[in-house]
Formats: sequence, structure tokens, C-alpha cells
Amino acid sequence: MRVIKGLVLVGLGFKVMVLGLWWWDSVAHAERPTKAPEALDSGEAIVPGDLLARSRGFRDLLDAVRQRGQELDEREQAIKARAAALAALEKTVTEEVTRLEGLLGAKAPAPTAAEAAAPVPARDGGLAVGVTKIYESMKAEEAAPILDRLDDATARSILARMKEKQIGAILAAMNRDRAVALTKALAAGS
Repeated sequence: MRVIKGLVLVGLGFKVMVLGLWWWDSVAHAERPTKAPEALDSGEAIVPGDLLARSRGFRDLLDAVRQRGQELDEREQAIKARAAALAALEKTVTEEVTRLEGLLGAKAPAPTAAEAAAPVPARDGGLAVGVTKIYESMKAEEAAPILDRLDDATARSILARMKEKQIGAILAAMNRDRAVALTKALAAGS
């Protein structure tokens, strides 16, 4: 009985070895792509011609992908050109500002100590609007402590340019006494 079991095991081992060699040989001689590496570099896809002939949708998809790639390349070039133009413009503006500051500094007398200590009046121009936009972009919980520390005139001028919903959220997050004072100042100013 032991002899038969041994022969069966030897036979199974031989079959596994033959199948393994057959598999190894088929993998070693598997077909390689017929296109040369130069064809891959030229941009031609490794898609059999008969597949393209049979599948119009696949061909259309490939064409759309190529076209989109070209559009993205063109957009990238345009963005690079705009960035270069913007950098040149920024350099020109910086030089002009420096030149004007030099001219202004040469003609304008130095401010006295009282003028330097005086608060800058709030402007209705672009700077105040820009500051308001900064506070509008902040969360109410972040803007409230900062506005709490500002003087009434500055806080009122900032809040006066904001939307009512944003003002309400900021006042709700502020110190109650300060919120009451600013509400009175806003009501008196409008």
C-alpha cells in the first residue's frame, strides 16, 4: 500500500513539473508588442487597427482626449505669458512707486510728532472698502474680537459698509457692552 501511495505522489510531482515547464515556456515566448519604441515616442497609441476600425466611439474618444490635451497645453502657455506680463508690470509699478516716493520725500516736510501720533482719518475710498472686504471674508467669530479692540469711529466705518447679516453675526460674537455701543453708533450714523 505504501508503494502505491509513493508512486501516486511521484506521478503527481511529475505532472506538476511538466505543467510548470509548459507554462514557463509559454510565458517566455509570449508575444511582445509589434510596434517599435520609436512609434511609442511619436505619440501613436498601442491600439490595434482593427479595434479602431470597429469602434468609432473609441476613436472619437481618443480624438477628444488628444484635442483636450492640446487645449490644456495652449491654456498653460497663455497663463505663463500672462504671469510673465504681470511680473513685468509689477516690477514697473514698484519702480514707479519708489520713484514717486523719492520725489515726494524730497519735497514734503517731515511730519511733526503731533501729526505722526494723530489717527489717520477713515477714507471713503478704496482703502476702507478693502479693509471692509477683509472683515467680510473672515468668520464672525474671528472678526468680532478684532473689532472689539478698534475705536468706535473705525469699527462703525467698517461695519457701515457690510451686509446686515454679516453685521448681525459679528455683533452676536462680540462683547455685549461693546456690541451695544457699536449698535448705538451705527444707529446714530444712519
